[in-house]
Amino acid sequence: MNATILFTQAKGGAGKSTLLTQLAAHWLGQGHRVALVDLDPQGSSLAWAKTRAASGRSPPLALAVESADFRAAADLRDAAAAADIVLVDTAGHAEALRGVIRDRADLLVIPVQPSMADVLATDATLQTAAKGKTRHLLVLNRCPPRGKAAEAATEALAAKGAPMAHTRLGQRAAFAEAFMLGAGVTETASGRRAAEEVRCLADEITGQI
Repeated sequence: MNATILFTQAKGGAGKSTLLTQLAAHWLGQGHRVALVDLDPQGSSLAWAKTRAASGRSPPLALAVESADFRAAADLRDAAAAADIVLVDTAGHAEALRGVIRDRADLLVIPVQPSMADVLATDATLQTAAKGKTRHLLVLNRCPPRGKAAEAATEALAAKGAPMAHTRLGQRAAFAEAFMLGAGVTETASGRRAAEEVRCLADEITGQI
């Protein structure tokens, strides 16, 4: 697989960095060369990458770089030259998905928490995504183990006509624990439900590219 995948969402706190790093660890474990480009000023994905490098965890990322709008095009080119999968984290606002970044991606992954506030905030991201030709995929993230919030969010998002992943990621401590180690749950908790969710989502994303 050769692809640039951009993780974006106008609403902050949706879990972009969590999805990105979990998938990065999974694909590294599958033998892919993975590069990370962090355009989010918070730098969460880059911090994860630095923790991974400092711990000596293997396999290592092919490249991890802090970027910004004015040099994003060059950084994305360098990342694509270094790896077969480039994962791009963006800031938590709609302007982050500007054309030069959006149109260099093969797929936009848009995490959404199952709340009405998050569903409504996703409109701005979908409107910006629609301005380009890049395919996009909504992923329900941090779903509670009980209640009907995930189903209600799915119904509301489906009404918008937006493509949605079948896989949902639960609200699981294993994700936070792995992130703190610069790892993914497929490495630290491979037999648990969290790891299975990541593997299933990775398969869905691969099928979109």
